[in-house]
Amino acid sequence: MVKMIFMLKRKPGISVEQFREHYEGSHVKLAHKYIGHLLTGYRRFYPNFAILNPSNQPADRPPTPHSFEYDAITEMEVADEAALAEINRIFNDPEINPVLAEDELKFLDRASTVMMVVDHVDDAAIVRGRKMADA
Repeated sequence: MVKMIFMLKRKPGISVEQFREHYEGSHVKLAHKYIGHLLTGYRRFYPNFAILNPSNQPADRPPTPHSFEYDAITEMEVADEAALAEINRIFNDPEINPVLAEDELKFLDRASTVMMVVDHVDDAAIVRGRKMADA
């Protein structure tokens, strides 16, 4: 499995609600149309708040908020490197790229978008073990 993480920031002049509405109502649909057949997972996360180093926060006070400049964190999974290469090919296709770019211009600060390909370590066994021990 190959996992991609996208950090997305809304363009100036649109609200958090407008960003999310356009992303879910338009851009997600384009992703499904063009690359949905390659995805084994597709999740979107919308940060509510952030704090810096939670283990350093005093227990007797509420955590100090930290500025987080991204409005969405998107996680896409594909089966292998070949699927990742195919997504890259699709995103750069001369007929598809302008469609995606035009939609992005409606809600994204495109210059701030960050894409990472990451190694995925799943500790589900540890979490399951903890839940069983708590029962």
